[in-house]
Amino acid sequence: MSATPGWYEDPDGVLGRQRWWNGVSWSDVTRGGVSGSLATAEAQRPGYDVIEGGHPERAGQRRPWLPWAILGGAVLLIVMLAVTLVGGTRGGPVIADPTAGPGTPGPGTTDPGTTFPPGTTRILDPDAGISYIYLGEGWRELAFSSRPEMLTAHGQYIITQPTVPDGGQFIAECSSGLLARQFELSGPEDFASAIDPVSESFRANYYPGPNDKDVLSSEAVTVAGRPGHLLKFDLTWDVAGYDSTGERVALLLLDTGMERPAVVYISVPNTHAELYGIIDQLIASIELL
Repeated sequence: MSATPGWYEDPDGVLGRQRWWNGVSWSDVTRGGVSGSLATAEAQRPGYDVIEGGHPERAGQRRPWLPWAILGGAVLLIVMLAVTLVGGTRGGPVIADPTAGPGTPGPGTTDPGTTFPPGTTRILDPDAGISYIYLGEGWRELAFSSRPEMLTAHGQYIITQPTVPDGGQFIAECSSGLLARQFELSGPEDFASAIDPVSESFRANYYPGPNDKDVLSSEAVTVAGRPGHLLKFDLTWDVAGYDSTGERVALLLLDTGMERPAVVYISVPNTHAELYGIIDQLIASIELL
């Protein structure tokens, strides 16, 4: 594989689709192509498997592009001796540890971060089996690969406050991944009861406290033809050092036929209330891979 960054034919073999090669590995962003649905037999599995460590894959699925990514990375390492990885390892922005505990206001960065390649229109989450719209200029790629609530993490963010009291930066975020194993459920029928513990984990890990929670809606939904549960709520706080006094949050649990359900997390501080509309916009744009 060429070490030159650019758009190349998607190694997953989707007709007409291109994927961005960043010079080291395949990114999660694509353009063109036609999205398909998961195989019917797999999509109708009655329950979820527990993934015992390692990187989760769809049952029976191997990624044909992995050897190319390894080869490309080796070539670039020889040429440059030292590189900053982008894409698969999320090495662009320096992201604060998402497991830092209560009071951590989401991932923060110490530099402007990694922009998406030119021509990006959708963000691909191959682990969760979904894609959704790229929100445009100014939105940057998340640089961590997992978090307490997700086995994997993909997505986009913008900085809304450069410095917060406990370090890092405050952000608006749209991310997705496979639901972490700590949240036990056997299938979509458990989404309604599981969504609250998931939301409380996000609340404890990424927001200033104390804060109050006001549930706006919690309902069963169908997204991309698949069953899910969507929770929307507002958080409010009065904590010195934060420009925002609250945030609007949406959490979606979605059955995509993978070993674990997908979780989509969207969070927008009230300093940027004009962006609240991206919540419904992004949910409506979700497609299965």
